[in-house]
Formats: sequence, C-alpha cells, structure tokens
Amino acid sequence: MGAKNGNSTDVQEKTAKKKIESKYDPKTLRSLIKEGLDAATIMEQMKIKHRQTLKQYILKLISTDRVLYEVKGLYLKDSKRPKVNQQGILKINLKAHDLGDLEINEGDEFSVEFIDGKISLTKILP
Repeated sequence: MGAKNGNSTDVQEKTAKKKIESKYDPKTLRSLIKEGLDAATIMEQMKIKHRQTLKQYILKLISTDRVLYEVKGLYLKDSKRPKVNQQGILKINLKAHDLGDLEINEGDEFSVEFIDGKISLTKILP
C-alpha cells in the first residue's frame, strides 16, 4: 500500500505544478489604467495573453474599488489587422477596408497568391 500512496502523491504534485498562476495584480492594473494606457499595452506589461483575461481583471477591479474604469481598445477589435488563429486560419473583415470600386458580395470567390512575402487576393469573376 505504501507504493500506491507514493504514486497518488506524485499525481497530486504534478497537478499542483500544472496549476496556472493568476497574474491579477490590482495595484499594478489600477496604476496602468490611471496612466491612460490602452488594453494592448497593459496586456504586454502585465504579461497577459488573452484580452478576455484582462476584461475579467478589470471587472474584478471595478467590483473591488466600486469605480468604473475605462480602458481604450478593450472592447474594440482592430479588424484592419487580422490575426491567424491556432488552426492557421486568417479571417479578414472586408467591410473594415476601403475597397474602392471593388464590389464584394456573399459567396464571392478569390484566388490566393503568395508573392515576395505578401498575400494577394484576386476576385474570381463569374
């Protein structure tokens, strides 16, 4: 039975090591917000990876302080700078871009070319 107890202790130690440490630091967060920094800068300085995490921290701070804190760029997506997700998919919101005379409709198809480190989309005409 001693071996089983040793194994269960090992399992407990492993799960304890995997526990994610919270980066919530109300003093620092309050200070950065009062400096007027935007969401991206605050996330960088506090080493927060996800915008949702920052939102939760700010809500917690608002609840604690009973003060409404506003952070520029917290709820706005920069749709002009799309990012590739974990699956390698890039989504582009064409409504956020000035397309000039190019008319885009649902169901339109594009050919994709990679030239000199740039991605080129060409609308395929029906």
